[in-house]
Amino acid sequence: MARRPRPKPVPIQSAAKRTATYRRWLRWWNVLFDDLKTIAHHRYLYREIGAIIAANPAIQEPSAFYDWIQHAYATDQASAIRRLVDRRRDTISLRRLIEEIADHPEVLSRRRFVGLYRGHMPVEFGHRHFDRVAAPGGDKVNPRLVRQHLRDLLATNRRVQTFVNKHVAHRAKHPMRDLPSYADLDRCVDLLERLAKEYALILRAEGTSVVPAIGYDWKKPLRVPWIVEKREGGLGPPPSAPDQ
Repeated sequence: MARRPRPKPVPIQSAAKRTATYRRWLRWWNVLFDDLKTIAHHRYLYREIGAIIAANPAIQEPSAFYDWIQHAYATDQASAIRRLVDRRRDTISLRRLIEEIADHPEVLSRRRFVGLYRGHMPVEFGHRHFDRVAAPGGDKVNPRLVRQHLRDLLATNRRVQTFVNKHVAHRAKHPMRDLPSYADLDRCVDLLERLAKEYALILRAEGTSVVPAIGYDWKKPLRVPWIVEKREGGLGPPPSAPDQ
């Protein structure tokens, strides 16, 4: 069955409704930005583990453990990316947020954006930064720019979305013949990191890093042998499970 075309959006005339819509977008963004940071964080960890293995010939052996790490990373990242392009009305997704912004750019006005600068930065900076996301001299975010973001999001993630639908969430009768590569996955994450920075600016007037900093030595467990040789006289009690 063909999908019905989306109805042409009607601009929001009420100032109160525009404010309510903006606040809802901020609530969505708080959820989505956490998801985007998690995706970027997991890629950072995966790459660091890969660099550790590449730097140590002693551990460069075929291993089911490495196979599991690769499989877990690919399916976890692909599923997280798939959630961001979900179009169902009962979900919070980056796709739905960008679609709403494209439909109602009047909510993100120059006045609202520049108002975020008052009190801690010169408002001239606000106008200058808003010019990056508005049409020249425009008083609202440029819907053409936002729709281009949407096209980029859907095009870049299409193969990963199909992979999750056919191979992760379901076992399709007709699976993909050509599975996405890790390079395809990287392109998705690259785009998501760029969009995360773009919408942190558009919605909150914030410049931000997407990859969270880890404030402790997370590699410490990898600096000691994982397997303890058996002692003469038998094994001691099994180790206790780590605290969750």
